[in-house]
Amino acid sequence: MTKFWFFYALVAVSILSACSDPSIIIHESSEKSESSSHLANCTEAKPCADKDGIRVWYSQAVIEGEQAFEIMMEVQPHMLVNSATLSGETMNMGYIPVFFTPLSATRYKANAMVGLCSNELMQWRLNIELESASDNTISKMFPLYVTR
Repeated sequence: MTKFWFFYALVAVSILSACSDPSIIIHESSEKSESSSHLANCTEAKPCADKDGIRVWYSQAVIEGEQAFEIMMEVQPHMLVNSATLSGETMNMGYIPVFFTPLSATRYKANAMVGLCSNELMQWRLNIELESASDNTISKMFPLYVTR
């Protein structure tokens, strides 16, 4: 009889632990601070950079939906920006065009705004199409995190 109780207890513990999500935050009062603490936007002090020397950063570390912000980008002198869009990763929000204005031969700036999501934290993707001097098209993607 004890073998059956042990077996049932083992099955119950297995089911409960398999169904629980370790990323769920238990304390609701600290949900906002804990959930957004590990997802930081690129800033001028800590820009996102890739192997081709492209650097992107946002005007604020914390960006709120439906609030304007700036996107800055540095590229190699032989690269030109063809197009850029923001697209929702967490939720399909369509594509938002981003229009970069050259500030110098290597630096660009854009003003942007994204919509609100039902989630407390939404991940977006900045898609950039660049053209090199040899007419090669280069596609780059950078993350953007937006809070409600």
